[in-house]
Amino acid sequence: MKLLNKETLIETFDGIEDIVVKLLAGGVIIYFCFAAVIPAIQDIPNIIHKNIYTIEGVSRSYCSRSKLNSMSAYIFNEEKQEEVHVTFTYEGTIEIGDRLIVQYLPNLKYGVLIEKNGERIRSRIE
Repeated sequence: MKLLNKETLIETFDGIEDIVVKLLAGGVIIYFCFAAVIPAIQDIPNIIHKNIYTIEGVSRSYCSRSKLNSMSAYIFNEEKQEEVHVTFTYEGTIEIGDRLIVQYLPNLKYGVLIEKNGERIRSRIE
């Protein structure tokens, strides 16, 4: 008497398919480590010692409002002639040419928007 009708839920890969899938999965994990985990670990001393970078400049990219309130922008500082790509949280939109002040972690390039076009959004991190 058979109680359960056993069906295969997931087909497994054999031979070359198995190797390709494992290599792709390993590549994704390695990329994630280099892109996010290692910079986050490198920023731990910066957080402890409050070594937070500040950039004041003009936005060179348009960022529309997103569901996660997270956006990335290229900010150009005219005085130092440098451009930094940072990710920060903001509930509105950023237009090309907006004057921004952003404080961010140097390795992860993640921060907070302090000021937009002279309007204070958040207080500075001291």
